[in-house]
Amino acid sequence: MPPVQKGNASSLRQLINHVSSHMNALQALSLNVPFQDLMIKHLMLYKLDTETQREWELIMVSCTNTPMTAELVTFLESRCRALELLQTTQSQKSSAIIPRPSQSTGGKVSKPTYTNVATQLQCPACNASHRPFKCDRFIKMQPKQRLNCAK
Repeated sequence: MPPVQKGNASSLRQLINHVSSHMNALQALSLNVPFQDLMIKHLMLYKLDTETQREWELIMVSCTNTPMTAELVTFLESRCRALELLQTTQSQKSSAIIPRPSQSTGGKVSKPTYTNVATQLQCPACNASHRPFKCDRFIKMQPKQRLNCAK
């Protein structure tokens, strides 16, 4: 719709002509849908993201009659449930695996590594109750020995 400038009869006349022509076009279509329904549906569709608009249009392309606002609301409710389910699934996946940056890259992360945290407090090198990284015997081992001991 064209904007109306304050105190400008010409811009007000353009708005009236614009709305009148659209009203006449809607009447010529002889739709069995109330005008209010068309307006509300239009306003709702205008506010949707492009992906949801696209999905709606793909569903409506096979309809022969003009869909009512109630059909749009039903579609949006099912899409909302699907998105909520996806968000719940994604949040569960992200909380199950905790990424930890690799220490071998000098603090720069090129790709995340994943670790499992052991709850055991017994040292595999000396059988004392401390973690291997705090064990003097484990620290003094060669890297291959440490690997075998940790396994």
